[in-house]
Amino acid sequence: MPSSADPRRIARWVDQRAQRLRRDAAAQSTVAEAHDVQAGELRVQANARLLDAQVQQELGLDRQRLFDRLRAVAIARAHVLECDLRARDLLAQAEQARQQEQELRRSAAQQQSRAHRLDAAGARLERHRRQAQQRRDERQIQEEYACR
Repeated sequence: MPSSADPRRIARWVDQRAQRLRRDAAAQSTVAEAHDVQAGELRVQANARLLDAQVQQELGLDRQRLFDRLRAVAIARAHVLECDLRARDLLAQAEQARQQEQELRRSAAQQQSRAHRLDAAGARLERHRRQAQQRRDERQIQEEYACR
């Protein structure tokens, strides 16, 4: 009867942990991709807003309209800077998520290797147990024939 310290049972637990780590790594990859997409969208949006707010040569602008136009350009530039900062933050988060993904995949590979080693050790122990049982059975049969 296998005990709770059975290497094969432990190997199964370790294998399940490796699978869970691989799932977590895939989730980190998805997060990184989402951050990349969001950063790209922010940059496109900021550039479009900056292009819309460009000061073109307009004739007949009075002083108030000129200041309003310049204020709109300044606000657009501030928005572009804010979007660029947010995009950089998102890219940094994406890079961090990729690093975590690599770390999780590396850990999953280690756990998988450990599970294989434990499973092999469990198979060896089981083989030795069966061989010992077989030798005992053969010895018992020989002793029974010797007693007759």
